[in-house]
Amino acid sequence: MSFYLLLTGLVIAHLLADFYWQPMSWVHDRNTRHFKASKLYLHVLMHFIVSALVIATWEYHYGWGDWLNIALATVAIAITHYFIDIAKSYSNKGVIPFVLDQCAHFIVILMVAVWLADNHNFYNQLLHQLIAIDSLIILTGYLLVLNPSSVFIRMALERITNGFSTSGSIPAAGHSIGILERILMLTFILLGEYGGVGFLLAAKSIFRFGDLRASEEKQLTEYVMLGTLLSVTVTLFIGLTINFLTA
Repeated sequence: MSFYLLLTGLVIAHLLADFYWQPMSWVHDRNTRHFKASKLYLHVLMHFIVSALVIATWEYHYGWGDWLNIALATVAIAITHYFIDIAKSYSNKGVIPFVLDQCAHFIVILMVAVWLADNHNFYNQLLHQLIAIDSLIILTGYLLVLNPSSVFIRMALERITNGFSTSGSIPAAGHSIGILERILMLTFILLGEYGGVGFLLAAKSIFRFGDLRASEEKQLTEYVMLGTLLSVTVTLFIGLTINFLTA
């Protein structure tokens, strides 16, 4: 496992603990009770455990098993995650605080990975290990286009949805459609089948045209178009980045 493999493993652990294993009730508890939120401590403990597993696996894979490194790195991730989340709980719920929050977490993860790799003088083997982590990079991409992208897009659209009713829609249908749409688009991009992305967008436009025409609401049209374009932009960025890293 190279530096990039360690970094990718820590990123995957972060995505799982932050977006897939953290119930919304925990987020609400943190945002309302701040440092008094009991669920925040459970969330930090979860990050501590998954980070420790990734780092310990990386250490023991090479027979190092440096418990001091494992402990220091894991504690650093957990403590910084706690303070970053506390700071986030006092901010508004806009997309900018969300992006800054995630960037702060990823910077910490990057610094920890660099520190651990430097301790073992591992940089001279980085290029030889790139091919071995292609599958994990792709996995990271799929994790990013699911819940993290949904949260980002929802926050970006909040200003439009304020006071705007989408009654008549099936609850959570938009969320599910968006996830399936991004999974398909990312798959097409990774396969180099960009025509498939165009076909998917055309098919979606045809199905939605009747609804938009019947509603005769400009606001609904703008909402659907902006949501679709945001989804496409995010997925294209992730897909092209993966293609660049795995080329």
